[in-house]
Amino acid sequence: MKRELEKALRVKSLSQEIIRELLEDRISYKEEDLRQVIEVLARSVNELTDLYLERSYDHEVVLKGTIMKMRTGLNTVKMKKEIIGK
Repeated sequence: MKRELEKALRVKSLSQEIIRELLEDRISYKEEDLRQVIEVLARSVNELTDLYLERSYDHEVVLKGTIMKMRTGLNTVKMKKEIIGK
């Protein structure tokens, strides 16, 4: 249970980091890149909902997969940003 809690806290941390990156001033993103980020985040929400509704019994595997998806989204946000007025 402790590992699950740690993974859940990691999911929260990654989501907060994605929000910070997206709200940064003078930054722009291509539509294609944002679409990719939205897709992985939507898949993460879907998996977490299944976990909450007890449709998935291996919590650790689901949380690990969610973390990987969120890292992908965060990496896309960090690497694909374009500074406006540069």
